[in-house]
Amino acid sequence: MNQARILVVEDEEMTARLILYRLKSLGHETRHAKDGVEGLKMIKEFNPDLVVLDVMLPGKSGFEILQELHDDPEFESGNIRVIMLSNKKSVEDVSRGFNLGAMEYVPKPFKMDEFLLRLKRVLNQ
Repeated sequence: MNQARILVVEDEEMTARLILYRLKSLGHETRHAKDGVEGLKMIKEFNPDLVVLDVMLPGKSGFEILQELHDDPEFESGNIRVIMLSNKKSVEDVSRGFNLGAMEYVPKPFKMDEFLLRLKRVLNQ
């Protein structure tokens, strides 16, 4: 897996720390946003290769972030890969994530090794 620029938008501190630690140990350049407003701003400024995006965030939800990126004519949302994380596991929520452009939808809690396999697959697409 080549080094990638990865933004983690996650408000749960322990989950974010664990993901960031593992990604850094694999050589990726990482950034972290703790809420949806900061996350949207950092997506535009950091220009990540991949965003790990929680659905339920303070400020703006992950769904709202994806919708805003999709609707922004100045931002090429098709160039960004997104893995959504969520406690919301209904078919409607998963479908909504994919319809808004997510490439993976990972239900919480998750096994880190499985998450990293999905991340590798998305980065290689």
